Amino acid sequence: MPLSVLVVEDEPIVALELQSYLDGMGYACAGHVTSGEAAVEAAARLRPDLVLMDVTLDGPMDGIEAAEAIRAARDVPVVFLTAFGDPATVARAKAAAPFGYLLKPFEERDLRAALEVAAGRRAAEDTLRERGDDLQQILDGLDLGTALTDADGRLVFLSRAARRLFGAAADGALGRPWHEALPFPPSVLASLREQAAAPPDARERIPVEADGGRLRAGVEVRDDPRGDGRLLFVVYDLTEVEALRRQLREAERFEQLVGHSAPMQAVFRQIEAVARVDTTVLIEGETGTGKELVAAAVHARSSRARRAFVAVNCAALTETLAASQLFGHKRGSFTGAVQDSVGFFGAADGGTLFLDEIGDVPLDVQVTLLRVLETRTVTRVGETTPRAVDVRIVAASHRNLPKMVEEGRFRADLLYRIRVARVELPPLRERGGDLAILVQHFLADARARMGIAVTDISRDAMRALIEHDWPGNVRELKNAVEYGVIRAEGTVLQLADLPPEVRAAVEPAVPAVAAAGSERERVLAALAHTGDNRKEAAALLGVSRATFYRRLAEFGIE
Repeated sequence: MPLSVLVVEDEPIVALELQSYLDGMGYACAGHVTSGEAAVEAAARLRPDLVLMDVTLDGPMDGIEAAEAIRAARDVPVVFLTAFGDPATVARAKAAAPFGYLLKPFEERDLRAALEVAAGRRAAEDTLRERGDDLQQILDGLDLGTALTDADGRLVFLSRAARRLFGAAADGALGRPWHEALPFPPSVLASLREQAAAPPDARERIPVEADGGRLRAGVEVRDDPRGDGRLLFVVYDLTEVEALRRQLREAERFEQLVGHSAPMQAVFRQIEAVARVDTTVLIEGETGTGKELVAAAVHARSSRARRAFVAVNCAALTETLAASQLFGHKRGSFTGAVQDSVGFFGAADGGTLFLDEIGDVPLDVQVTLLRVLETRTVTRVGETTPRAVDVRIVAASHRNLPKMVEEGRFRADLLYRIRVARVELPPLRERGGDLAILVQHFLADARARMGIAVTDISRDAMRALIEHDWPGNVRELKNAVEYGVIRAEGTVLQLADLPPEVRAAVEPAVPAVAAAGSERERVLAALAHTGDNRKEAAALLGVSRATFYRRLAEFGIE
């Protein structure tokens, strides 16, 4: 019989999407309600196996309060839906004992993983409560890998699933201190020590990659229900999930570009279209959006893919030597010309020449460049005979070239010649859910290049990344992630590891509100900080809008 799931979501589109996913995965949707009060009543009446609960709900009761009421009446697992709430909200959610978080925007694979983990964890806890006298036998029958320690921290039990996951490392593990016997990297063991010392409601799952990548798992530290300081390690095998994620990531990649948002999918289609036609291409977009990666993708998908791809930063060309650098020169044609040079056009013969920031090419060189594009010949500095050259031009600029034409700083005829085909790159702020994908991509890239085992990012850090404006776009994001990886002390990149300009999006508000004395003063400070925006003020205080409105009325604040 399929598990029944109660959906508590006040956004109709999200609720419909959840119900569609549940049907496709074989779960039964027990019902859909939109408020906390209705959720408490429906949970008592329908007795679902699981509850999917939005944290932010309209009405006097938010999702966290509703979850507390549901679990107080009946111990049903609650998986929260959240969009990276502030630290105070996250702390409240943890105190309500959720069985997981589903981050908006979500995909079917995320929902499936959250529900399977919640259901498995619930089954394990139910069994432990019913058969606490035979704990090891119970754990041995679970698909989850489990390990038990005694009060001195020595391993006394490994379940069959754990022995399968650990392989040869399981031999001789019993009787040894857990931090020596568990086959995890030192950075993971250090994180597990921190988790073991933390209060139960502050613990998080630690990502693990071990045995040369053979083992990909998540590990949780729990207190042994029998007490006496004994620990229970629960290991979730994520190898198959990671394999699926790799396949999905491959679907999100186009050459060296990464993204699954609608604007980036449109870019991928534009590249496919212009790559088939051997004509000039203009790539437009803000600084740091990845114009050179687009140019390389156009080249790789074109008939010239086996020939040279030469990238030139036109902003770095010196005004006096730009013609020589682009078109080549003859030995002795000017001071410093100690040997013949084919120039960038000669180096790219048969292939693609990428002229980045073409708006910075000097006006007199623009005349020569236009002639080269029209005649497909190059006359090197110091020579009079033109040479045939077969080069495809892909140009790019973050400047407004039509405006430069109006100002007399760029030739109109050259503009018309280079923008026969166009690719428009969106800024990062318009790319929907691509930020999370890019963060994971840059984390993997940093691990490979730097050898630093940072495998995940905390919710607070991700929230800061989401709220930052990214004026430098993808390039700035990449640099921020690398900055954090270098500073990180464990396997999870934390908020404190990020650059100060990124942390500023979430940190400055805390001292002003926290410094306030009474609850009324905190409410007033939150309103002052947010410019009387009640929704933002409620989020800053970590309460629902309904709770915030009650406090306004309670304190007589207009």
